[in-house]
Amino acid sequence: MSIHNLIANDVQKKIFLILLTLSSFLFAQTNITIDLDKLGGHIDPNIYGQFSEHLGSCIYGGIWVGEDSPIPNTNGIRNDVLAALKKLEVPVLRWPGGCFADEYHWMNGIGPKEKRPSMVNTNWGGVVEDNSFGTHEFLNLCEMIGADAYISGNVGSGTVEEFANWIQYTTSDGNNPMADLRRKNGRDKPWNVKYWGIGNESWGCGGRMRPSYYADLARVFSTYAKNFGENQVYKIASGPNVDDTVWTDEVMSIAGKMINGIGLHYYTNNSKPASDFDESGWFSVIKKTLRMNELIEMHSKVMDKHDPDKNVALIVDEWGTWHSVEPGTNPSFLYQQNTMRDAIVAACNLNIFHNHNDRIKMTNIAQMVNVLQAMILTNDEKMVLTPTYHVFEMYKVHKGAINLPLNLKTSNYTFGEESIPSVSGTASIDSKGTVHITLCNVNPNSVEKVKLNLESYLNEKISGRILSSSKMNSLNSFEEPNNITPVEFSNFKFSDNSISINLPAKSIVALTLEGKLNSTIGSPIKVTNPKPKLNFNYYKEILMNLPNFDELKIVKAGLIDQVKLPEGNDGADFAVKYSGFIKIPEDGFYNFYSKSDDGTKLYIDDKLIISNDGRHAPIEVQGFASLKKGFHKFELEFFQAGGGVDLKASIEGPNLKKQEIPATMLFHEEE
Repeated sequence: MSIHNLIANDVQKKIFLILLTLSSFLFAQTNITIDLDKLGGHIDPNIYGQFSEHLGSCIYGGIWVGEDSPIPNTNGIRNDVLAALKKLEVPVLRWPGGCFADEYHWMNGIGPKEKRPSMVNTNWGGVVEDNSFGTHEFLNLCEMIGADAYISGNVGSGTVEEFANWIQYTTSDGNNPMADLRRKNGRDKPWNVKYWGIGNESWGCGGRMRPSYYADLARVFSTYAKNFGENQVYKIASGPNVDDTVWTDEVMSIAGKMINGIGLHYYTNNSKPASDFDESGWFSVIKKTLRMNELIEMHSKVMDKHDPDKNVALIVDEWGTWHSVEPGTNPSFLYQQNTMRDAIVAACNLNIFHNHNDRIKMTNIAQMVNVLQAMILTNDEKMVLTPTYHVFEMYKVHKGAINLPLNLKTSNYTFGEESIPSVSGTASIDSKGTVHITLCNVNPNSVEKVKLNLESYLNEKISGRILSSSKMNSLNSFEEPNNITPVEFSNFKFSDNSISINLPAKSIVALTLEGKLNSTIGSPIKVTNPKPKLNFNYYKEILMNLPNFDELKIVKAGLIDQVKLPEGNDGADFAVKYSGFIKIPEDGFYNFYSKSDDGTKLYIDDKLIISNDGRHAPIEVQGFASLKKGFHKFELEFFQAGGGVDLKASIEGPNLKKQEIPATMLFHEEE
């Protein structure tokens, strides 16, 4: 072979490789299939939780300015921040830390503000705080924005008594010293404070504890976390440091039966300020954040050994990007800007959390205002909403919906010798039958052509919104607050059951689909000889959770016209299983509600619709199903422990206002 031919072949080879790369660059393809016959689990609204620590200007200046501030406020809380948080529909808010939690003594933050002692925040800059923002201010904030409170208790430098008294002070309506002290401080009725953290990062700033030592403490603190009135304490243990599965294993082994959740902290770290990066910085941060999926699977596997029924939740109560602080700011205040890259990080994590909804029941991004990956930045009277805020606002349609698993096959985004998937996505269907699909193109360079196939669904109407930017490090500043905001998106074509989408580079697209299920799910069954009333079996047992009823002895059985307590029940320590059929009047989406004290589970056509299990005060939980006209299998399980008793099952649907399931809809079959 001549040298000329060798050169020609080499040149041709290079040209071919360039064309191949260019073709991939211009025509990257993603195929997604969503089968509406294969519904996933419930997306807990608390996955969209927030975190507010006494750190930098998160609390003082960011949320709290005091009643005498010239900045418009309501009882000391900034009005602009309040309005933004209300729009975000924050489900749960964690406070007071973080590392701050284990040096915070709550009684210093109650009573007249002028009499509250000051304290030094030794974890974050050694600043002196006047304790003007304390328990009352925090819980009032939660009420104002409609969020549940999640309080992290002081285990590192506090006592069991201090922890127990805090719960009594906030939640008891009785005549006792703590409730009386709360009334003296201006709050007559107790708050509902369900979520309590037993310390924070006890392996590190919360005490440098060994896992077995901490697990024993978690047992002690859990024992004294009492329920008052209808408030039921949900106990969250301090979890592992990133991939420390030994910690998870020890805590679950020793304390797993006494907790409701265990925390996990994982930050996507970066050594440069938030907006100071090139494509290598873009790629590395997104690659790191995708490790969240691996960590959840890793710790879930360990938890499954001790808790195969998944009664204990994995709570990712700190996550997000952790960049170097903005130049010229206090290094201990962790103030950072927020770019399109951070928005992509937020979207990818939320997609991951949805996919693990069987174990992930709450997450809390760090943090809400002015710290790390914040929703909101403030500067005196100015306020700006970050790209991450807009992601949470776009994604809130998924809260409380049913996850739709994606069969997603995507191209790779390659940088150097490393690759990650180009497209991340999630989908859900809500209680009205509306389908929401959110897709994220992590590639900053090329459009991704997406073919989305819908099985068992006839689409009738589609609308879209997009969050994107011209540059990777675009951001919203106080001077230009609207550089990155959601706008209408229409770069798609759709038929009855498919959508073709041109997904722009570095973008997040949210699609809303309105149509009809064309599904075998919800088809009626044949009932040969239906008669009014349900069957019920009655059991006498002491229970903590709903059992396997096949293993229990039936004490008595009979027929009952509605879901209610059988006459002659024992008042406590019993269980009932109701079974039969519900007659649905017309095709459509139906919402079901279970209000019970204690646990219930509701099944329609053998599918779990509502899980309201465990010992608790009266709590109402909602579920839904797409059902066609006719008979459907109906089962409801209930158990009653000591204390109060309540049981009610309700339905809501087409031309059917919310009401207790009437006797006219409930049947059994006679031979």
